[in-house]
Amino acid sequence: MKKRNVKVFFGFMVIVVFLSMPLLWATEVVEELENRLQQAASPSERLECLSGLVRICMQEVPLKAWKYGSQALQILQEFPDDRVKIRVLNGMCWACGVLGRYQEGLDMAREAKTLAGEINDKEGLAITFATITNIYLNLSDFDTALDYALKARAMNETVGNKRGIASALNSIARVHRHQKKYEEALTNYQEAMKITEELGNNENAAWILNNMGTVYWELKQYQTALELYARGLKIMKEVESKIGIAQIIYNIACVYSKTGKHTEALQYDMKALELFQELENKGQIAYTYGSIGRDYRNLKDYPKALDYLDKGLKMAIELGVKVAEEAIYEEYTQVYEAMGDYQNALLYHKRFKNISDDILNEDINERIAKKQVSYDLERTEKENQLLKKNNQIQKMELISLTMLSVLVLIIAIVTYNRYRTRKKAEQVLRVSEQKLKKMNAAKDKLFTIIAHDLGSPLNSLLLSAGHLENHFQSLGEEELEEFIHNIYKQTRDMSDLLENLLQWAMVQIGKIEQNPETVDFRLLTEETLEQIEYSAQKKKIHLASHIMENTFAWADKQMMKSVMRNLLANAVKYTHPGGEVKITSTDAGNRVEITVSDNGVGMDKEKAERLFMEEVHESTRGTASEKGTGLGLVLCKEFVEKNGGEIRVQSQPDQGSHFSFTLPKHH
Repeated sequence: MKKRNVKVFFGFMVIVVFLSMPLLWATEVVEELENRLQQAASPSERLECLSGLVRICMQEVPLKAWKYGSQALQILQEFPDDRVKIRVLNGMCWACGVLGRYQEGLDMAREAKTLAGEINDKEGLAITFATITNIYLNLSDFDTALDYALKARAMNETVGNKRGIASALNSIARVHRHQKKYEEALTNYQEAMKITEELGNNENAAWILNNMGTVYWELKQYQTALELYARGLKIMKEVESKIGIAQIIYNIACVYSKTGKHTEALQYDMKALELFQELENKGQIAYTYGSIGRDYRNLKDYPKALDYLDKGLKMAIELGVKVAEEAIYEEYTQVYEAMGDYQNALLYHKRFKNISDDILNEDINERIAKKQVSYDLERTEKENQLLKKNNQIQKMELISLTMLSVLVLIIAIVTYNRYRTRKKAEQVLRVSEQKLKKMNAAKDKLFTIIAHDLGSPLNSLLLSAGHLENHFQSLGEEELEEFIHNIYKQTRDMSDLLENLLQWAMVQIGKIEQNPETVDFRLLTEETLEQIEYSAQKKKIHLASHIMENTFAWADKQMMKSVMRNLLANAVKYTHPGGEVKITSTDAGNRVEITVSDNGVGMDKEKAERLFMEEVHESTRGTASEKGTGLGLVLCKEFVEKNGGEIRVQSQPDQGSHFSFTLPKHH
């Protein structure tokens, strides 16, 4: 063992020495700008130096970029320059992405986007779309990332920025790679490489080589991947890109791991970790922790493997990087399997499967495909419009400019004002029509429910009460108790139905008020269980609350009461007599997750997908022929989403159902 450790140490030192040589990258430009900044006398000179420093430092020295950007924004408050501000905000956003401060970065990018739109700065918009794309790629939100990448490409084509077009193609390819659409990914990378080679941009070419290498690595064509990485690494060292070198040696470590060179993989991963830590690139640090955990697993050092996986998982969850979480959960599974701890192996495999399905679901793939098709159609249409416009311009050039006059200008202004007035009127009419349709649909649905779902229990109640009044003296004690129970049950069912109807109607007309506060879910669950305990006892269903102490969420308490009441009533309704309903909570970082589980009848995938759809009005009888309206779960979705959360269901026929919803933690 000692012999192996010595080999690892000396191998590691060779890599350190070899890779440190190009990392003595030139700082002349930064030093020159910093010297100029100290000597700058006017605000405009200081602003020029600061904006340049932000652009140069945003990738390699993000904290410096942030510091200089903050100074630039202070100057811009006194001496406004919108175009400079847009570029400073974008540089600070990029630095936030490197530092893992994604939400802060998005806020700055959105400010830049708004400002660029107001002043019609198309180049600024193109830069901002690319910056936002990078943030969403880091967050594994590939649907949104593709949306902004397509916008970036279109805007760069408008302003004729070939470098920006190549960058957008690179981002589009990254989305396709993450969705395992390798052919489309390679097509976009090759198109980006062609443009990059025409421009002679070596660093961008190196990044594309790196990304293409990753595609071949995922296709298990390891030799091709290593060749592409080697070409990319050579260029990165020539242009002295610290982040580029770190990324490629990290990827080489992945290939070595797949080809059984576990000692070399550990050496390269350790060097990558050192570089990412110097750059304070938290997202890549999380990935690298996971890879080092994998290396130690392959070397059968399981305690160290678990230690690095713990570090990586904590950072990935804090940053919200789902792809890193997915890889680390999978690695946990393999470590525990190797240790013979199959219980933990199964636990982490389930977590891996859940997050994997979340990242790569059919809905996202379908939306991404639609966005791509929509963009291609829009691009073709714009090209046709541009051709027509050019023909019109050629014709207009033949007309003498002397024909323009004040009269034409006045006519144009009057026409434009009339057009705007008509458009506004049409828009108001469309909005009114949509509101009217929605209100009519809500009214029809309300009357349908009242006619079908309220009439029957009301008639039953009247019959029971009438029979009780007419035969009270002749009824035995058991019969009397049964009649009273039936009247209570029918009254309670109508009360629940009316409450759901009232809340649903309030939502439809936008009259429901939201008053968020700190909600103690342990206490709220206990109160709700008391309300449905009678129904559960009648079916001999065991109710079990496993809500942790201090499970506090920031939400509207009355809405949450309705959510819990509907979910628990639903669980009791579809659980067989003698079954069990459980309520559990999970700490999900800055969110709280509540799950209501039963071991009842369950449902198929098709039915589960229709559960929360407002336009689908259907309700299945419960295991004791209980009736419902189908509104309860629709209300649950409305209320959870109004409070900044999400709700989902997992179910299989005859295996019960698990309804889970998340909410923000209390402030």
